[in-house]
Amino acid sequence: MMEKKRKKGRVWKIIGPILGALIIAFATITFIQVDFSNPKDLEKFVQVKMKKSGMTGVSIAIIKDNQINRIINYGDADREKDIPITNDTVFQIASVSKTVTATAVMQLVEKGIIQLDDDINTFLPISIVHPKFPDTPITFRMLLNHTSGIDNNWKLYDSLYTSNSGGGDSTVTLAQFMKDFLVPGGKWYDEEKNFTKNKPGSAFSYSNVGYGLLGYLVEEMTKTPFPEYTQQHIFDPVGMKHTKWLHKDLLSNDVLAVQYDAKHKPLVPYSFPTYPDGTLKTTTTEFAKFYLAIMNGGKAENGTILSQATLDEMFKPQSDNGNQALGWSYSALDSLYLKGVSKGKVIGHNGSDPGVLTITVFNPDNKSGLILFFNQELSLSLKSLNLHSMVKRLVKESGM
Repeated sequence: MMEKKRKKGRVWKIIGPILGALIIAFATITFIQVDFSNPKDLEKFVQVKMKKSGMTGVSIAIIKDNQINRIINYGDADREKDIPITNDTVFQIASVSKTVTATAVMQLVEKGIIQLDDDINTFLPISIVHPKFPDTPITFRMLLNHTSGIDNNWKLYDSLYTSNSGGGDSTVTLAQFMKDFLVPGGKWYDEEKNFTKNKPGSAFSYSNVGYGLLGYLVEEMTKTPFPEYTQQHIFDPVGMKHTKWLHKDLLSNDVLAVQYDAKHKPLVPYSFPTYPDGTLKTTTTEFAKFYLAIMNGGKAENGTILSQATLDEMFKPQSDNGNQALGWSYSALDSLYLKGVSKGKVIGHNGSDPGVLTITVFNPDNKSGLILFFNQELSLSLKSLNLHSMVKRLVKESGM
């Protein structure tokens, strides 16, 4: 027994110093990469966290007591040209775009043009069915809550980003893409990769293509191009003059934030065929106005975009264990490991794409919210902990 103890002691004498050195090294690395200070001034706090994170830039809108309480900007909209981010900087906001697409669809529900559980094929010139469940119709509700069974086929989906061909808007129309991706005989049709194994309506599976399809459906039902429909029925009523889907529609004086990858390499402005799922371009100020309209029964500065009854239906938990509503998510903070930070239940949407990170949430009960648009993608490193602590404090500052 004494011999075993002595052996353990000798082993610990060897391992102990090594382990201690590793702990000190890890602590040193963490200290170098993570800022643990907490300046009282919020703008200073954001500056130190962003600088330590290595992110290029961010625009933050804090909504408090039912109004835009504060806008905080940090960093460069264009690092090469030394153009700073301002209140007027336009960001491409990735999947947060889906909340606007969902709003457009819910307007058609409100007008009685469609019902949530209608078969989408009733309104299409093509027939879209799940090849494994041809007798189960795909409905608007399924597309909105990500249970349609339509998958993304990521290898193909990523290959159609225009960054692979020089950037700009996609030359593939919504109609062309849906026919070639979802109809047998189409050049991108693949019944194994383009559809999940789940029966439509039975399981949550996040679908970018499904939201592109919703945009196409809006076009077919209204006989109006999707960007034009949303301009007339959402952006104009809310007062979003600089909010556009397509690069070609941006105003001549708009400054679109250059997007940077995790290594700070600038990316060309890009798009993809299913743009209603993720290419909305807007400012934090204008998107905050959209959020305020949603939080106030659809009432905006130039009209009403949805009724409170429709919004109530839109916010009902639908799938993903109650986390997914119709276009909105109740797990936006949970996915950032910030569960329990807010005072009440918050709803919102996050987005991530090459050169893009967006976080948007609000508390409908006390009409507070938070919008963050970054023009750089997040790298998985210790430095990202700076952003975690930054968002955590911003949530608390908003009163959510």
